[in-house]
Amino acid sequence: MGQKPMSYVYAIKSMKEERIYVGHTQDIEIRLKYHNSGYVKSTAKYRPWILIALKEVKNKNEARWIERRLKESRGKRIKWIEQNSIKH
Repeated sequence: MGQKPMSYVYAIKSMKEERIYVGHTQDIEIRLKYHNSGYVKSTAKYRPWILIALKEVKNKNEARWIERRLKESRGKRIKWIEQNSIKH
């Protein structure tokens, strides 16, 4: 039985405006390229984006659940980003 790929919850910040986007993916490098190429409709006009927070989770369902919680609450989103911050 094959091992399921890990999933990630991530936060990216627009370099153009004060915007943060939270999402989930199984390949963060490809997903960030999609955001920066304009492929993702909701983020296209705020390009370029940089990765500011990342957390590896067990599976896609857990990633979806965390993403949904973060999008519901600004306070939870800010705290989560601080705890999972990427140092540049």
